[in-house]
Amino acid sequence: MADILYQDDFQSGTYLDWVTGGDGTDSINLYQGNYSIRHDGLRTLTYQTSTQSFQNVALSMDIAASGLVAGDSCSAEVSLDGGANWQSLGSIGAQQADGGLNTFTRNTGLDNVAELALRFRAYTLYGHYCYADNVTLSGDATAQGSLFEEDFQDGEYSNWQLSGDGTDTANLYQSNYSLRIDGLRQATYSTSTQNYQNVSLSADMGALYLVSGDSCHAEYSIDDGSTWQSLITLNNGQDDGSFRSNTISSGLDNLPTLHLRFRAYTLYDNYCYGDNVVLSGDPASVSGPAVTITGNTEFGQVTVGESATSTITVTNAGDETLAINSLTGVSTPFAVSADNCSSQMLPASASCTTSVTFTPATEGTQNTTLTISSNAASSPDNVTFSGTGASTQGCDYDCFSGSGNTNREALTYTTLTGSTATSLVDYAHYGVPEQAANPTHTLEGAITFTVTPGTLNEQGTNLASAYTNPNSLPPFEFEFVQYGTHVIPTQRQVVNTGHTAWEWVLSPGRVWNESSDNGYSRVALPFALQEINANCTHNGVMTFLFKDDGSISDVAYQVAQETCNYFKFNLHGKVDASYSPATVANRQTVINDYVTEVANRLPAKSLAALATDYPAAGITVSAIGSDQSAAHLTAFGVLYNGTHYRGACQTRYGNYPFCDVMALPSYSTAKTIVAGLGTMRAEQLYGGRQAELKVSDWIGACSGSQWQDVSLLNALDMATGNYDSAVDSVDEGSQKTVDDFFLVASHNDKINHSCAYSRKTAPGTQFVYHTSDTYIVSRILQQYHEQQAGSSADFFTDLLVEDIFQPLHLSPLSYASKRTYDSQKQVWGGYGLTLSSDDFAKLGQFIGQSNGVLNGQTVIDPALLADALQQTANSGLLTAPASRYQHSVWAYDLSASTQLNCTTPSWVPYLSGFGGIGVVMLPNDMVYYYVSDNKEYGFTTTVKELNKISPVCGQ
Repeated sequence: MADILYQDDFQSGTYLDWVTGGDGTDSINLYQGNYSIRHDGLRTLTYQTSTQSFQNVALSMDIAASGLVAGDSCSAEVSLDGGANWQSLGSIGAQQADGGLNTFTRNTGLDNVAELALRFRAYTLYGHYCYADNVTLSGDATAQGSLFEEDFQDGEYSNWQLSGDGTDTANLYQSNYSLRIDGLRQATYSTSTQNYQNVSLSADMGALYLVSGDSCHAEYSIDDGSTWQSLITLNNGQDDGSFRSNTISSGLDNLPTLHLRFRAYTLYDNYCYGDNVVLSGDPASVSGPAVTITGNTEFGQVTVGESATSTITVTNAGDETLAINSLTGVSTPFAVSADNCSSQMLPASASCTTSVTFTPATEGTQNTTLTISSNAASSPDNVTFSGTGASTQGCDYDCFSGSGNTNREALTYTTLTGSTATSLVDYAHYGVPEQAANPTHTLEGAITFTVTPGTLNEQGTNLASAYTNPNSLPPFEFEFVQYGTHVIPTQRQVVNTGHTAWEWVLSPGRVWNESSDNGYSRVALPFALQEINANCTHNGVMTFLFKDDGSISDVAYQVAQETCNYFKFNLHGKVDASYSPATVANRQTVINDYVTEVANRLPAKSLAALATDYPAAGITVSAIGSDQSAAHLTAFGVLYNGTHYRGACQTRYGNYPFCDVMALPSYSTAKTIVAGLGTMRAEQLYGGRQAELKVSDWIGACSGSQWQDVSLLNALDMATGNYDSAVDSVDEGSQKTVDDFFLVASHNDKINHSCAYSRKTAPGTQFVYHTSDTYIVSRILQQYHEQQAGSSADFFTDLLVEDIFQPLHLSPLSYASKRTYDSQKQVWGGYGLTLSSDDFAKLGQFIGQSNGVLNGQTVIDPALLADALQQTANSGLLTAPASRYQHSVWAYDLSASTQLNCTTPSWVPYLSGFGGIGVVMLPNDMVYYYVSDNKEYGFTTTVKELNKISPVCGQ
């Protein structure tokens, strides 16, 4: 019989050991003699536990529901890292809301987890109820304990500490994930083998592309990390990609701290691969008292003159009473600030806590040792604390030179710390002022909002009533790292927090000092609200004051700009906030990645510099971008001769102060960037005719006879022959498509609509605009890639992010795409990508100028790309006079324009997105992009002006 680690059916009528959070209600509910926890809204119920030293662990959780409508859901979830990331155990929606219990189980991947968390989560309208019941967690106690195992198959390694120059990623190769590092990168994991004997450590290591002098290392340290011993070393000649293994089985027993490390010493892009770490041993037969110590002893950076506190727990792991005599040895700048252990008598399994404070007086890394004297055989037990004093005056990165005297008129200290309401102001007040001084405080840790409604006023639309709580920000609990004057969120992609209308997009901001802020430092953080299950993006900025001790003002925020044709509004307000300073686990990785990101942005100038850089052209700068109404133009620019000439990011209240990182929706430009490039990458990678795959062979919902002769390429061309009407946009704009494709959240609903069209003509003969056709392409790419690379493979991550976006140095915004809100998590393909202006310019350059070549390597199929760019006789289907569509790329004949005097056909390929988004790849090696939302798609007025710099006709 398995041991029961945790079990609760709530028949006691209480659930005090579950932590509640999120908007909504929770209560014990009695129905037909059975108690369960009833919850609604965005309510969560979380239980923290551990399965350490248990194997064959199984989890079971029951959910029921009543009154749900379309879009509502109730979920059971599990986290393997204490709640940082969640995995679905199961969920139910309106169709299962009959009051009956649904049981969801999992019996893999739960063994020996130090921080296991269980969660019930509602995503419903208020009064539409979810019911949580019958939680059982069971497993077998291990005779030989698996102290630590890591095979990286979940694609995660957040519990490893990263340091040193270079890159790191969870790399998928032949269906196996491993940790790939290069440069001087190292990944370290710290653990303990206290009270274990016969401990052994094994690991695997592989390498690729090593040259003379390169090496890869698997190492371990039995002290504080000052000395390391080799487990595996690989050099040039041992770099064929195969893994070498080694095991050490001595000298590892009963260690208070054991460090494991993978380390690269290579040129960049010469890779080391670490995998399959196993640390195991037998629980020691402890007779008498025994000491185990847990808790954080690394303070990280602390500003000189400030203080930080860390708490450790001392536990009696023996079978007799532990008598602790005294705690000694701690010296300045460290001090014992709370001693609950000296002179304590701890029975078996009992524990006590002690806190140590670090107050550096000078810069640099400092250490101290706490000695615990007791009647345990191991006495005295030593615990080493370390921390680094950081300068109060220095600045590591992108420093300011101002005095701090800013003469601020809005968003003042009084406004942010008092009860005065905010109003809409020019965005300059949210930006960095000219006299900003370097910050004296360092923001690192978690910021949490108490979410309250703000003031929302629509701007020319009338749709707010169709949303639930559109005037309320989503729940906010995010970690940040500061480097110099920059504040970097650790989550850089779109984040779904369960809000009924919005998802978060957080971007890097700035931090500085102003003389009138009473000793606080000030943060401005750009963000966007992106519509759930859609691509509408509303950009804003938030600002607040803080100190190192966790003091924080209210957070003021303002949204007065969007790229959203159908819903425009201004939103502003002020919310309570809390700040929990803490060392972020992967802080150095966050910093290194951000510095690399900034360094690899295209060199940028204002758009006006085109006239000064090319004075002989005589261009009128104001004509560039004039094809779109200025009031509805979010961002636009020109890439020429390696320079990004960028227009202002306009809002209804001045220019947006963080144009570099402004979040921009892709809409249908994603048809090219995701589905088009994904197809071309698969074609190049797998060396076959993947474009000729038949739809019916890969998608069960498309098994009808009308799909059996339709290829992936037909769907990419939106020429499947299956449609209701060939009239422009009739199918796409129909209520059936809106209700059954765009507004639904699950893969099954989207694919069923996509496959439901009937045969009207032969494939490849009639263009009919269907985003659903592109969804079919995305689904086939996922299915085919899984067949080639394994069931856990993801085509978007593997073929696009790792193979194209990251080598192109696109922003982290692009590293995730909107997906279906179900277990399939299918990438939409036809829209749902979020980009920066730098990303748009780089993608246009990669497709239209570099011909799909990255770092000297062709990464997408050149034949398909040439067809798409109108470079071959296979020019695609006419969609309108002078307009074509081929392999997800549009083309327009400039000779049809009255703006230009092109006397011969001059086909220009371009990307196009809903509302008025375009990336135009001109034949004179220029890229012009624009992001707007007034359904203005033209670009010939702009091209006429750019033609003065370099000709576009007949190229």
